[in-house]
Amino acid sequence: MFLQKSTLIGLLFLSLFSSTLLAQSKIIDSRNSNVTITTSHNSSNTSGQNASDGIGLMPNQNASARFLAQATLGADYETIQAVAGMSFNEWLDQQFNLPINASVEQLTKDIVLMSLDSTFAFGLDPNNVDAQRWYWHSAWWDYTLRQHDLLRNRIALALSEIFVISEVPQLDEVPLSLPNYYDMLLQHSFGNFRDLLEAVTYHPAMGVYLTHVNNPKSEPSLNRFPDENYAREIMQLFTIGLYELNLDGTRVLDGMGNPIPTYDNDDISELAKVFTGMTYGDTFIFGQDPQSELSFLQSMQMINSWHEPGTKNLLNGYVIPNRNPVNGAADVDDALDHLFNHSNVGPFFARLMIQRLVKSNPSSGYIERVATTFNDNGNGIRGDMKAVIKAILLDPEARDCSLIDDPHNGMLREPMVRYTQLCRAFNATSVEGIFRSQMNRFYELTDQRPLAANTVFNFFQPDYQPLGDVQQADLVAPEFQITNSITILGYANELHDWIMDENEVMEWGQLFQNENYYYDKTVNIDLSDEITLGTDANLGELLERINLILLAGQMSDETRGIIRNTISQLPEDQSHIRARLAIYLAMISPDYLIQR
Repeated sequence: MFLQKSTLIGLLFLSLFSSTLLAQSKIIDSRNSNVTITTSHNSSNTSGQNASDGIGLMPNQNASARFLAQATLGADYETIQAVAGMSFNEWLDQQFNLPINASVEQLTKDIVLMSLDSTFAFGLDPNNVDAQRWYWHSAWWDYTLRQHDLLRNRIALALSEIFVISEVPQLDEVPLSLPNYYDMLLQHSFGNFRDLLEAVTYHPAMGVYLTHVNNPKSEPSLNRFPDENYAREIMQLFTIGLYELNLDGTRVLDGMGNPIPTYDNDDISELAKVFTGMTYGDTFIFGQDPQSELSFLQSMQMINSWHEPGTKNLLNGYVIPNRNPVNGAADVDDALDHLFNHSNVGPFFARLMIQRLVKSNPSSGYIERVATTFNDNGNGIRGDMKAVIKAILLDPEARDCSLIDDPHNGMLREPMVRYTQLCRAFNATSVEGIFRSQMNRFYELTDQRPLAANTVFNFFQPDYQPLGDVQQADLVAPEFQITNSITILGYANELHDWIMDENEVMEWGQLFQNENYYYDKTVNIDLSDEITLGTDANLGELLERINLILLAGQMSDETRGIIRNTISQLPEDQSHIRARLAIYLAMISPDYLIQR
């Protein structure tokens, strides 16, 4: 190569550390309040302002690319072109109507079957074959790159970072639980929040992770009391948060100007009584260990004889009655209904989802508009996920082109999304049509892979403030919590290999005993269109194509000049390296790393 890898990594340091969500310039609203806009249409419903902010116009290619960066895990040039020919609302409706054509769990099982066949063919003992964690990793990639329900997979990944379970450490030995849980998130991504909350509560992976599976009723003589872990986290992290909220997400204050806690230790203890008596769906008695990995592929069951009897005094004076006979499932229903209808849920969930999809610091107005939709989709239905998703992605604060340069706008792209975007943007494929990535190296170098957060608080917390300008401006930047010297270099190294080296886009590894390595199973990105533009005469077009696909037209003149000057130093007959290097430099630039 013309430039050494260490030189390229140095450029990344300069770009990433010089970029923050807050610029050192005065905030100027590009919409002048003194400008009056009128239209030639005589309808009273026609808003001239919508022509100014871009919301009322058919999307152009850059607007489509920006929308798809928020709504998908990556889109290629053809998808961007297609969406530019329709309204965003129309595309969302199309995505909502797409069926789920694959199961990540079944894709994982298919790899297990291949392993069994191989083991049997070599005369070895198939009883020694179990699902492995990297089977699930490869199945996730297969789903992500093959399926057309782009929006659903983006929402599922966002939900997996809110309703957190993790392979680390409890579920490492039961890897089928992970794709089963992810399938559950896919199935509920376009449903109702209340149903999602129930599915999460009864999922055995969550039962293990937050320790409410085989959670017995009280026995004071044995100093035994219900485990409080899930009761605490379902409130703190999944539904209502720590403090009472206004509809716009701001905190409700008492007469002394202090925030008001949503719950206390007594509330946790009372709610913990509700989540007793739950055990694996295929066991015969309460307290039994899982019978096999199949125990994690069905919802937990309630054993009433081990469920805490009596009343449960929950938040805000709500009382679950003393049911006789004991009915644990009814108690759980009451508790989930009570949490679901708490006034905090709309703004709390709205902010978390906006942060995952659009921006780190949504305005109070943005949160209020989404929360209002959560409370009522317009037809009297609370918790309609489709309506919430539309409210987030179609809101003026997400779509208004005048806000792109607002220094309060945007978010750092998390490493996982950068990885998937590269693969989808440039049609990653293998000769054999399979997608495998064990993601071990990726995880070591970036601290991310699906369902692998170190704690229930996710890879990064929603209120994280990196030192410097962001903190001084009292803003947050969650993704910076896993941004350090290791992950910056790790991303640079990984990105270099994905783009510059053949057969390195995914971490191919032997999935089962005696499997041979074949080049037709390795994955490469398709840069044929970009390589044809690598000549001197076409460098401008090459950069604009990359600008559209990866940066939604937001490449600065400075970045464009750096990339053009750098790749121009390569001989013209090395257009394939020029194209690859241009993509690499674009993806380490602050223009790309900060999604606006």
